[in-house]
Amino acid sequence: MKPAASSSHLSLRRTRSQLLAIARATLMESIQQPIAFLLLYSAILTTLLVPVFQFHRFGEDGRLARDSGLSMMLLVGLVLAAGTAGYAVAQEIARGTAAAILGKPISRLTFILAKWLGCCGVLALFWSGLLAATLLAERGSSHAVLTEEAVGHLADSQTILLAVAAATLATLWAAVRHYLWRRRFGVTAFLGIIASQWLVVGLVGFFTRSGTLLIAQGTRWYNPELNLRLLPAAVLCLAALTIFAALATALATRLQTGAVLAIAFLVLLLGLTGDTFATHAAPLSLRGLVAGLMPDIQHFWMCDALANNGRIAWSYVFAAIAYAATSCTLFLTAGFLAFKERDLG
Repeated sequence: MKPAASSSHLSLRRTRSQLLAIARATLMESIQQPIAFLLLYSAILTTLLVPVFQFHRFGEDGRLARDSGLSMMLLVGLVLAAGTAGYAVAQEIARGTAAAILGKPISRLTFILAKWLGCCGVLALFWSGLLAATLLAERGSSHAVLTEEAVGHLADSQTILLAVAAATLATLWAAVRHYLWRRRFGVTAFLGIIASQWLVVGLVGFFTRSGTLLIAQGTRWYNPELNLRLLPAAVLCLAALTIFAALATALATRLQTGAVLAIAFLVLLLGLTGDTFATHAAPLSLRGLVAGLMPDIQHFWMCDALANNGRIAWSYVFAAIAYAATSCTLFLTAGFLAFKERDLG
């Protein structure tokens, strides 16, 4: 029994190494693509500039910036998921790279799971950068203040300027590294922009909304004044993105990127109207079957729950994550079955 157990353990270790190696390669090659950098940069800049062009408060301080950031997180993340899956799966099949990889002792299940993990890694990095930008945009929005310095509504323009400047400097630094040392621009710019936003998140805690150093006031030396109530809503968006990553990976085994993106948007639309779509649907009808298999995206879009100082319970977030894991398992299983029968020759 010991040799069999040892052989099984070595096989498991080999599979895990293969899974991580392919996922890491997928992650690095995907963020190197120009589309990944453009989507991240445009999403962050759009989110940061929302407070600049906000002329009404819509009944709640910072709500427009918060909802806009979460919307960009979901919509642009969906596009990134489809693009990443299309590049990592569909294009590799078309170029013959997938056949070369599977020519080694690597199973098709390992290939599909690794591609999905790599896609999720790209989405997690994108989500992290946009979460930082959303926190900064919400702080930079006009808020009611009552201090010795100001009374009324005050916008923190300094935070917005710092965040935009940091993203721009990160891009310029990536260009300099590429020009002088031939470092990969896409990877440096993608990771640099994300790091720059979190750096600003750390720096703004030393200043008040009016730009005064906290330590100069003699009260406290650090207070970030960030709306952390949006963290559960952001985690729910990330869970939804993992579902779209699984769907896009499954579809990319048979379809090209454009078709994958179109179907993903259709699933998003039906998922956001899931209750209406499933109402009065017979259990054995086509509409009932589609409603049962379609992920209900309404479970992950909870912006309205944050209105008027509302909060989302973490117990609900964990339940939604379990639901997302079930949906991912369903889509990846379908993708594996479709990929298992495909001729790569």
